[in-house]
Amino acid sequence: MATGDDEQPDPAPDAAKTPHFHGHRQRLKDRFLKTGGDQLADYELLELLLFQALPRRDVKPLAKDLLDRFGSFAGVVTAEASLIR
Repeated sequence: MATGDDEQPDPAPDAAKTPHFHGHRQRLKDRFLKTGGDQLADYELLELLLFQALPRRDVKPLAKDLLDRFGSFAGVVTAEASLIR
């Protein structure tokens, strides 16, 4: 019979409704500041740049598409603007 001592409290009601991506930008910025760019994947570095250009959009798919298209972080940031559009 359970005494209640080993039971875990229910998560906060709002926590269960919060999407997994909520706070993603801040977590990524914090990781960058804590560990540096060498510890981030290329698409995450691109996300950090794209956050500034597209402030209210999910930029992860765009970052991954750009990497597929240009081959690397360096390829994306050195590509001619006309090729990125």
